[in-house]
Amino acid sequence: MIAKLTGISPDATIKPLPMNPEPNELQAERNRLDEEFLLLQQRQADLTMKENLAAEMKKTRMFDERQKALDAAAGFRREARATQDENEKRNLYEWAREADEEARRLELELGIVSHAEPSEEPAIALPWMQRHKKLTAMFQVLGVLLLIQFCYSQFMAYKEHIDALNGNLAIDQRLQPYDLTSIQKFFFEQLSVFSSLPIALVILFLIVPFVGFYVLPFLKSRKDFYTEFYEDLTPWQRSIITTALLLGLLFFLALSHTVKP
Repeated sequence: MIAKLTGISPDATIKPLPMNPEPNELQAERNRLDEEFLLLQQRQADLTMKENLAAEMKKTRMFDERQKALDAAAGFRREARATQDENEKRNLYEWAREADEEARRLELELGIVSHAEPSEEPAIALPWMQRHKKLTAMFQVLGVLLLIQFCYSQFMAYKEHIDALNGNLAIDQRLQPYDLTSIQKFFFEQLSVFSSLPIALVILFLIVPFVGFYVLPFLKSRKDFYTEFYEDLTPWQRSIITTALLLGLLFFLALSHTVKP
């Protein structure tokens, strides 16, 4: 290596100094060695600079490849959301996954992300309701049905109690209890509420048909609410929209009970 850097042939024979060299000869040999040492240091510095430059160029090229992979993955997903062909949609999502894996490989090689697996982090125990979501939903439905049955039984029990009290009162003092006609009015209210939904959709298609195609999932369109809700929106945006829809629905139901049939 020294011979390659200094330009000295490895087969060259170094001429030994005489047994009793003159001081001038010793000084000349020292000067020659100093010059060769300086030349060696300069070439070593040049080699180090070239290695560093090559490493920086490789790192820059890998960053560019990583960004191209991320852009390709995002482009494939946009095309998948826009297409209606299921086979093409699956292929585009598969290509997006492969592009993500390539970007991940480059990030690991660049040291952007750690090689440590998420499993190395301490596991967090989930609450019982999150570990048994289906069972929790069944209990919720059962609880609502039981509450409805309880409220109905109390409704009829109080009617019987009021009828018993009215037997000991004068006609003008008797209480007028709610009865099955009140239940009929309740179902009439719900009939009006559910009948308003298709009427609203018909009006929507007559005024702004593109909004109707966007909202209804079973009508094919280039873009639809359900796909964009799950794939394009952030969790915070989905939370805001869900909260607004629930509050609007509760407000609508509260107003619907104030209308007497």
